[in-house]
Amino acid sequence: MLTYFVKRSQGEDFQEMKRPPEANVWVQGTNISGSDLESLHDNYSFDKNILHDALDSGELPRIEKKDGAMYVFVRTIHRGKHGVISTTPVLLAVKNSVFIGISTASAIDYNTAASRKLVQMTDATSLLLGTFAGIVGEYEALMQRTARYINDTTHRLRNHEVTNQDFVKFVTVENNIGEYRMNLSGMMAVTDRLKEVVTTHEETEAVEDIRLYIKQLLVSTESYQQSVTSIRNSYGIIADNTLNRRIKALTVLTLLVTLPNVFYGMYGMNVSLPFQNEPWAYAGIVIFTITVVLLVYLIAKRFRIF
Repeated sequence: MLTYFVKRSQGEDFQEMKRPPEANVWVQGTNISGSDLESLHDNYSFDKNILHDALDSGELPRIEKKDGAMYVFVRTIHRGKHGVISTTPVLLAVKNSVFIGISTASAIDYNTAASRKLVQMTDATSLLLGTFAGIVGEYEALMQRTARYINDTTHRLRNHEVTNQDFVKFVTVENNIGEYRMNLSGMMAVTDRLKEVVTTHEETEAVEDIRLYIKQLLVSTESYQQSVTSIRNSYGIIADNTLNRRIKALTVLTLLVTLPNVFYGMYGMNVSLPFQNEPWAYAGIVIFTITVVLLVYLIAKRFRIF
């Protein structure tokens, strides 16, 4: 579905138009189809083959110039079920005073560009850069959500409240981090190419701002990955240490239980034994075994066996 907007002066907002204007137009497209692409080709002479690349779900970030038009492919990001993120290609293109932003995604907040300083009155290139920055901002929002989950897990790890389910979810978190890194790296390459294409000083500064923005997010992904790795390693060390302590405790407990059985077993044999006819034999054996158990316990405690 295509929606057309125009902005005739700096002071007014973008106004939606029912019919495709000829110039100074901002075209937003979501859930685009082949007929939408034909309409863009017929009305504004955008290259048909490049437009159809927007239908390819695997299209990677890139930039291309052809017949006076500039085509920039980026990938917008969405959060699905169970925290899994997915990305969809978005085509941002300018030709003369026409700017288009189209995607097969069901919902893209192109309007984030309208409030940015990059957007001028009818400057199509500024609209492209503003929308590009808005899409990068979507990555930051989801990355902050990932960071909050990692920090929460780190806090609970200190209190030994982390569960196995948290580490199952870490698989999703690591996959998300890899998705962030891959797409941001591709868009970083796009900004390097854009610096060679833009003409004005203001546009160059805008591209440099976007490039710095992406670079900061890439640094954040590295930090997130290190945090996840540290949490996993820490949990492994804690689990191993806990297991060792429990094994030691069980070993000492087994020894303490075994010692009385040695004497009880001896006096359960059907043979003549010392003190077997003495009235105090039972109490004496019990007191003796308790003494031996306590002595072994104190020795184990002294040498920090558990």
